[in-house]
Amino acid sequence: LNESFEFPVEYVYILQRPHDNDTVPFHIAYQLPLGSVLQPINSKQLNCVDRKLQEFFQLMNLYETSQSYKRKQEKFEKLSSCFEQMFNKDTLHCFTHSFLPYGSFRIGINGQDLDTVFVLNEIKSINNETSFDETLHQLKYDRNALNNYIINLLERQIEGNLKDEIIYYRKIQALFPIISILFNDQTKVEIFVQIQINKEQNTQNNSNFHEPIIGVHETEYLFVHVRCPPIFQHLLTFIRTWAQHVGLYGRAYGYLSGYSWAILCAYICHIYLSPIKSLSSIEHFSIEEFFSLVQQFFSIFAQFNWSSEALRLYPKSYKQITLSEKTSVYNRGSMRIISPSPPYNNAGRSTINSTRDLIIQGFQRVLQLLNTINTITCEDKSNALKQILELNNDFPNEKTKSLLQLTLSSENIYELDEWIGWMKSRLVHFINDCEEESHLIIQTQNSIEYRLNNLEVFYSIAFQLDPEILNQNRNFSNCLKKFLDQLNLCPNRKETMKISHKIISTDDWKLERMQPKSQRIIT
Repeated sequence: LNESFEFPVEYVYILQRPHDNDTVPFHIAYQLPLGSVLQPINSKQLNCVDRKLQEFFQLMNLYETSQSYKRKQEKFEKLSSCFEQMFNKDTLHCFTHSFLPYGSFRIGINGQDLDTVFVLNEIKSINNETSFDETLHQLKYDRNALNNYIINLLERQIEGNLKDEIIYYRKIQALFPIISILFNDQTKVEIFVQIQINKEQNTQNNSNFHEPIIGVHETEYLFVHVRCPPIFQHLLTFIRTWAQHVGLYGRAYGYLSGYSWAILCAYICHIYLSPIKSLSSIEHFSIEEFFSLVQQFFSIFAQFNWSSEALRLYPKSYKQITLSEKTSVYNRGSMRIISPSPPYNNAGRSTINSTRDLIIQGFQRVLQLLNTINTITCEDKSNALKQILELNNDFPNEKTKSLLQLTLSSENIYELDEWIGWMKSRLVHFINDCEEESHLIIQTQNSIEYRLNNLEVFYSIAFQLDPEILNQNRNFSNCLKKFLDQLNLCPNRKETMKISHKIISTDDWKLERMQPKSQRIIT
């Protein structure tokens, strides 16, 4: 075919039946998305799940509004057009670029931000190099210089095209460089910049499909395992919301990231979702069936031996790695949730023993709830699902006695956002040191508390020791000093970006929050 065309369907259905019995009807073994980005689930979606289940999700405000999704889609399209102006076939012959969404937007579920990745990929070309190609080739052996050059070009394009629509944008140095943008309508976009050099590719195929693009191919591999994307989307939305409400969500805080929760939900759908007899069985997927999946989720993972076993979703071509071949990224973390895509890294690598135990306790807490209420009728099951989402965040829990409270402030939101980002980037190292060197039991807060003027924030970490004993713990003092020293090394820190800390009892911390002057916004 010389011209592209559009399929009038969203999914490809793989049918299956026993090879030795042709009297058994086919059933749908897999429902695979035709595109690499799932359509968003919402209350107006047709042929998705049972109407009562959709009404429950609408009642609990679990769906993303069409306005929110359209705002993100609009920002993505504007940025795509903005980058295409500079990175195209006329300006580049030896490099290609891709601008792709990942995270919640790619999975089609309600998410706070729009996460994207900009990929610049070197290819072999039979055409003469352009002046732009020549510049990139000169810089390619100095990765920092090349990164900075591309970041500056992207910033120039963003400022030139979208300046009037943006409150601020800033650069973040991480594993990959990041550009963070806040638009006037409060839509936040993060752009990871990934540059791939010396990749052998056929010039007739400029697709990056075989390249390990951050956040993109992991998700595409995941779609192969979920069996029925709309049901997976509903389960993941429910579980993510629960994890956020009870304080167990967020890699920066030592808990599980959205991708880790997605792997867990994919595992449950892959193993425990009943055979799909027909399209109508998807359309009539009921609250009772959904409740069964949720119950399986908490039952399986509450009993899983997280301290010694790894949870895996392997493709058929996967070759089991021996212990000696396992990378440090695979072994790092107290919960091993292995990505289904090469190089099979551990998506739960930010967890420590303390946060792992809190996550397990969270699973067990839901099971205890389900054991104490009726779950017989459809109404019972709907009520049980509602109660799961209404479970409170028990930070700080009854086992903790003291808290380290950090106060960060600045003169404007732009600086404060950068200050918070730097603190969060150092946090996992600190809690790791506290557990390994000081042998402390830790509970991290999974949210930042803003004062009403939004120029001062609080963040707290709870410990099992009394404040006096914690203050006298030399190993802890060393860990804290190291952490504070790291915060002071923030590369873009200004004099207006201030930090203070104190150690208080959990009782005093709770009393502070009962005072009217301490009203805060939690994010």
